[in-house]
Amino acid sequence: MTSIPRNGPIRTVLLGAGVVAGTHIRALKTFDDIEVAAICDLDEPKARALSEPNGIPLTFDNLDAMLENVSPHVVHVLLPPSAHGNTVKRCLEAGCHVLVEKPFCISAAECRSVERAAIDAGCRIGVNHNLTFMPSFLKLVELIRACRIGAVQHVRVMYNLSIPGIASGPHTHWMFGGTGNVMLEIGVHPLSVIFRLLGKVKTASTVVSDELTLTNGTRFFRTWQSSLICERGNAQCVLALGDTYPNTTIHVIGQDGEVWVDLARNTVRISEKNRYWRIRELVDGGKGASQLAIQSCRNFFHYGLAAVGLRPAYDMQNFSVRNSLADFYQALRQERAPAVGAPQGTAVVEACEMVIDGAMTFLSQSERVHVAAR
Repeated sequence: MTSIPRNGPIRTVLLGAGVVAGTHIRALKTFDDIEVAAICDLDEPKARALSEPNGIPLTFDNLDAMLENVSPHVVHVLLPPSAHGNTVKRCLEAGCHVLVEKPFCISAAECRSVERAAIDAGCRIGVNHNLTFMPSFLKLVELIRACRIGAVQHVRVMYNLSIPGIASGPHTHWMFGGTGNVMLEIGVHPLSVIFRLLGKVKTASTVVSDELTLTNGTRFFRTWQSSLICERGNAQCVLALGDTYPNTTIHVIGQDGEVWVDLARNTVRISEKNRYWRIRELVDGGKGASQLAIQSCRNFFHYGLAAVGLRPAYDMQNFSVRNSLADFYQALRQERAPAVGAPQGTAVVEACEMVIDGAMTFLSQSERVHVAAR
């Protein structure tokens, strides 16, 4: 295992120079104690195009060469999901701690194998479930911890992602390579929220609709609706892709109140018990309106400052990745497990598999009913 320096900078490298690498670099540049030493990509000119404007000194097209020449403390694995398992193991064998993009791996079995390799190597793994580090989600966690709504009983997550032209392709991305891949690529986001709030998923029932046959022949469903029984409560998850109104919201119901979270608009509204029995709904509505007005004005103010160059970009995605990385690196310094490590990443992949299995069961039953009705 490569020891993390107590006072000096942590030497970090990136494996993969895709779009998400830029987000990681922006986050890493905000930390004074982290040195981004190199980028590796099979397409080295692509790595250079990312390294040069960001002042990163070295680029490689071979992982082993980078590990040998740089001796990093941490490797960020930013590759397609199918490459995560073996690549993370190689980095662990070299004694590096690893921060891997979601999903952790493409199966729970592979996740557990990588987790065992990390234990054997004495290294830490972090998984970038950045949706659980969005500012508004962290506020939700604060409210729950403060017992503002009592014990959480039910969670509903709506995750609508607008992807115009999804039917026409091209369909070369990994998530289009199989019917269930989209759940591991995108569905992992809402499921990570549910796991964070309610613990492991025990059972899942899934309905899929809005079917497409992609240009590569894959059977693809734009809408996934799942009912989940979890360790500490129940949940519903809706994932919708394509020509849909973008919506990323969370509704949490507790014993004594409820909270609505709009991740995109960075707002949180809480409704809780009050002493105004006769007019409690009016009082609650007024409080809710004032909460949203204050938060929206605050967001508008900070967006405005960013627009005229008086502060860095006010972007929730960047904030969430920075918060996720901050926890991981702080955990390394403190020699503790990160908030989202291998066990948490494995549990979310297990949830994805249950949802996919539920969808396959639904399709099998639907097709049998269709045949019987002829």
